[in-house]
Amino acid sequence: MHRNRKVTPAPTAAFLVSFTAALMAGLGTAPAFNPIHESSYNLEPRGIFETTTLSGGFIVDSRSTNNWMLPVSLALKASRQTELGAGIKTQWGDGDDHVPYLVFGVKFLVPGQTSFQADLLIPANRRNGMGLSLASHHRFNYGGPLSGRLAGRIGFMEALVRNDGLMAFEGAFYPTLTFGGGLALELGLIGSSQNKDFEDDLAIDLQPGIIVGAGRGTNVQACVALGLAGNAKEQMRAKLLVNHGF
Repeated sequence: MHRNRKVTPAPTAAFLVSFTAALMAGLGTAPAFNPIHESSYNLEPRGIFETTTLSGGFIVDSRSTNNWMLPVSLALKASRQTELGAGIKTQWGDGDDHVPYLVFGVKFLVPGQTSFQADLLIPANRRNGMGLSLASHHRFNYGGPLSGRLAGRIGFMEALVRNDGLMAFEGAFYPTLTFGGGLALELGLIGSSQNKDFEDDLAIDLQPGIIVGAGRGTNVQACVALGLAGNAKEQMRAKLLVNHGF
């Protein structure tokens, strides 16, 4: 019974991504999220992995249905409190900039389930600029099946800030309901903008998702981001993530 509960939602997650891409075809193209959201080797905000972990993602945005992203990263647990990470941001479909960035990061865990992180985005070609982001992540336990995650990030330099702004920023809260058999439902509330042209870059989005555990440090996550408010809010963005611990 427990084994079936862990593996059954995986085809559902794949169907969710495929269905979203087909449903939203033909709506034109535009960048997804503010750049600060994609500035880390972590494919979703989180604390330190329990083990050395290989992560991969498949991302489709309704405003860019001729393109899809396939980020890949490796998180190495260097010590009990330290994690080193490296990743590659890839995008495929229309255009020829298939590998825009490499990313390298370090994360420190402090007492109280709080972690601090720094990531450096390095362009893989001359057309892109560099980016530096600093982040913090804290996990809450409310007792029983309820928990939550609070994440904040600020970004600097050309890759993360538009129109000569000083910094970009993002805050997110992820309340989570965990069931037996490694299954959890998560509801993310994500807000982002930058100090210059604040209203033009304001985005408040809702991201419901399902997480399926498949062993220590290994899980599959499917989520859809839906815009709530702001000029830069999402329309619909589907993401399938796989984290495999070693």
